[in-house]
Amino acid sequence: MRVPLNQKQFDALVSLAFNIPGREFRNSKLLRLLNTGDYDGAAKEFSGFDHVHRGKRLVASKGLLQRRHSEEEIFLSR
Repeated sequence: MRVPLNQKQFDALVSLAFNIPGREFRNSKLLRLLNTGDYDGAAKEFSGFDHVHRGKRLVASKGLLQRRHSEEEIFLSR
């Protein structure tokens, strides 16, 4: 990251990144927006990480979507 983060923003990003492959996070729109200083735009990207692999399929997970919304709220709480 190339921008300053408060503790809550850092915590939310760690929670998000813990559950997704590093390459996926490094190449994400969320990180690109964040590195330009667009904190609000980056926060909106949390919900895009709500899919899980089931066999060979990638499917949306209601539980992950709820978790991503919680992480987004933490990220935005300043």
